[in-house]
Amino acid sequence: MSIDERELRSRLAETAALAGPPRFTTEDLAARVRRIRRRRGGAGIIAVSAAAAVALAVAVPFTRGGTSQPVMSVPAPAAPGLSYTVTVNGQTRAVPATAGGRPLFTVIPGERLTMTVEVTVPRPRAMTALWLGITNGLLSPRPDGPADMSPILAASTRVPLRPGSHRFVLHWTVPAGLRAGTSRQLSAEWAWSGPEPGEAEGDVADFAVRLPSAAAFPAAAAARLRTMALHAVTICGGARPAWILAVRTTSSKAMAVAGEGDDIADNATDAVYLVLMKGDFALDTGAPAPPCAPYRPAGHYFSAIVDVATFVTLEVGVGDRPPLVPLQTLGPVLDLTSTTPAASRVQVRA
Repeated sequence: MSIDERELRSRLAETAALAGPPRFTTEDLAARVRRIRRRRGGAGIIAVSAAAAVALAVAVPFTRGGTSQPVMSVPAPAAPGLSYTVTVNGQTRAVPATAGGRPLFTVIPGERLTMTVEVTVPRPRAMTALWLGITNGLLSPRPDGPADMSPILAASTRVPLRPGSHRFVLHWTVPAGLRAGTSRQLSAEWAWSGPEPGEAEGDVADFAVRLPSAAAFPAAAAARLRTMALHAVTICGGARPAWILAVRTTSSKAMAVAGEGDDIADNATDAVYLVLMKGDFALDTGAPAPPCAPYRPAGHYFSAIVDVATFVTLEVGVGDRPPLVPLQTLGPVLDLTSTTPAASRVQVRA
């Protein structure tokens, strides 16, 4: 049965009239990417691809009787997650596929690293391609391979990786010019086929150069912490934050206040900065338009946990609830609201 152009136009017009409004909003998308997490020694960043979060399968079927059906908007299925066990120069960390993240390893410029990565592919899909390599804060999956991975340390593109464990041995020399307080990532990109083919990416581990000990004191770090907090969010409505506070504490205590309480035990005593800021915020995802306009702010409280030794951000979040534990119980609190830091007199309340 053939359909001429006029009849096709008519049926498309009928379908458009029957179609309902989109089943997602910009606010829904912001909620998917609102929480970005990193964790030292066994956790890291969980990033949701904006394209994967809002991709829709749109079907416009026609019946033999000529009756059009409504357009159906169906969210794309989640990308299959890979889990890893990473060993770097004898130190082993597990990286779960969900509710976890990447470990942080401190490195020395010019250091030669030998890495073993055990990649676990979940059932039921096989991965048609996998790349492992070094990135610098950017991940851009493409059908023909990574765009921002240099060097690529391992690639498996000829034989599908079936469900199960696969072992890769990698070698990488830390750039001699990598400065203190900067980092690189061991990242993965993978692709799969089937009814819903696609590509995804994720960070596996973080490598950072340790800061000099003098730079770890709040007086030297205050300006950097304040700049990091302000750059991490979009401030809705243009109003300045009501306050910005920071306290130096341990990883376990900071996670109990601002994290999910699942910190890695062998790093519980690591020194971190806990930064809190009150205002109307949405996490800055790099989108051209502010993610909070014209919708309500994503949250009123911004929190970040920053590693003292490397200044790598371990965890970032935006929410509506203030911390339940008074910051003063963790240590001396520094007020970063103005460009001149001072001892805090702010009482954190809802």
